[in-house]
Amino acid sequence: MQTKARSPLAALVVLLVVTMAAAAQPQQQLVPCMYIFGDSLVDSGNNNNILSLARANYQPYGIDFTGAAPPGRFTNGLTVVDMLADMLGLRPPLIPAYAMAQPADFARGLNFASGAAGIRPETGNNLGRHYPFSEQVEHFRAAVRQMGPNAGSPERLGRCIFYVGMGSNDYLNNYFMPNYYTTAQSYDPAAYAADLLQEYSRQLAALHALGARKFVLAAVGDIGCIPYELARISNNQDDDDAAPSSDSGTGISISLGGVGLTVGGGGGGGSTQAANASRSGGNGGGGACNEEINSAIAIYNRGLLSMVKRLNGGGGGGRMAGATVVYLDTVRTGRAVAASAAAHGFEVLDRGCCGVGRNNGQITCLPMQQPCGDRSKYVFWDAFHPTEAANRIYAARAFNSSAAAGDAYPINVSQLAAI
Repeated sequence: MQTKARSPLAALVVLLVVTMAAAAQPQQQLVPCMYIFGDSLVDSGNNNNILSLARANYQPYGIDFTGAAPPGRFTNGLTVVDMLADMLGLRPPLIPAYAMAQPADFARGLNFASGAAGIRPETGNNLGRHYPFSEQVEHFRAAVRQMGPNAGSPERLGRCIFYVGMGSNDYLNNYFMPNYYTTAQSYDPAAYAADLLQEYSRQLAALHALGARKFVLAAVGDIGCIPYELARISNNQDDDDAAPSSDSGTGISISLGGVGLTVGGGGGGGSTQAANASRSGGNGGGGACNEEINSAIAIYNRGLLSMVKRLNGGGGGGRMAGATVVYLDTVRTGRAVAASAAAHGFEVLDRGCCGVGRNNGQITCLPMQQPCGDRSKYVFWDAFHPTEAANRIYAARAFNSSAAAGDAYPINVSQLAAI
């Protein structure tokens, strides 16, 4: 029997139906659970109800988040770990913040991250209460006890993803805040990085002892190029050309979004040695990056990568038995995003979508402030944190990166999940 050929329109309809049916299929869950440790880049509300200036549970934070109330994320919508959890098949619902989770949530995953937190326990104390890395690990220990012998068994936890993103505040809210902390007087950048990584390693060992085997460790990005630092550099340059004011170099300390801010002065970040040209483009002022901070971060990131190689067994002693550790090169990813900004729809790379002052970076997003209209065109949501659009690219590259792209080493997150 002769079969009548479909018309091009009919064929297109069939293709659309098949595509929609495939999209409707539930995504395969690649791991049984995910546990998250970090700072405001991945905090999902743990600071909401504590005495802290590092909080984001007010509008317009979460303006694009599905739900009625601002969820406590330091962005307009989802964070990078929200998206990674989705790619791992762990959504919906989202991985809950530990402070708001129910015991029934514990086995599937918890987010322990806390705005202003660092590796060192004193980091971020200028902003009030928060949960440093060591305390986040203790919260996980308590959760494991509540999960019981089945859900909290080392065998099951060994198949889960443990994401850690720490270190930014140890520089922004510690080392480069000499009017509040003494670490810059006690350590040169290399010694400080070594001290941070020693404590980092201790906390990873504690997680490993509880059963963690699959780790994702995010490097610290080029924080010398965030809108806050660009605004500070512009402010310092203006001060050099004008008579000094009474608040020059000190300013008024304000914080509403995750790290310390200073209005009208140097921001407590120490001396600034700026590059001659900014790595960020776009409009809105803002010249060179703070290369003093970026250089210190580069030392830390090199040490973190060396630690990852050692823990994986490629660098001598110190390997964690049975563990696989992935390093996310967020500096490389950030520069790749900047280099191909137009292809991603980004038009503004050096200003916050929401904020006050130069680069929308001198004061972070104020309660009920009107943000930019099209968040998809901005890399930065506020003075410090990426937009959901930027987070989506960071997550996709971490999950799918090839060896040649180099966003993840030695394997990407999807490959880690498959082990």
